[in-house]
Amino acid sequence: MSLTAKELAAMRSVIADLLPETCQVLTLTKTSDGQGGFTETWGTASTTTCRVDWKSGIETVQGGAIQPYRRCMVTLPYDTTVAEGSRIAVGSDTYAVTGVDNGKSWDACLRVEVDKI
Repeated sequence: MSLTAKELAAMRSVIADLLPETCQVLTLTKTSDGQGGFTETWGTASTTTCRVDWKSGIETVQGGAIQPYRRCMVTLPYDTTVAEGSRIAVGSDTYAVTGVDNGKSWDACLRVEVDKI
């Protein structure tokens, strides 16, 4: 089943109403330090709306301490540009992008799997 452009636009409009947060998509820039190394800087590539949903999971033990489960799914507008390795900042929280859900039948939104940093 394929959707008309009007139906897809209506779906995108409804989804946009369900994205209550403002977030920044961050990309990494590496600048030479002149001595063979580099400095990493995270800059804002775009600002958009989003929704953060925690995924279910289990806590793990690392180094004798309990580590909280930090995996989330972020929903963004369909035309947002983001890639694995990018970061997403929402308020005071920052998330590392671990997966991008591309190639869906209906391009109504973009879902991104992230780990809270």
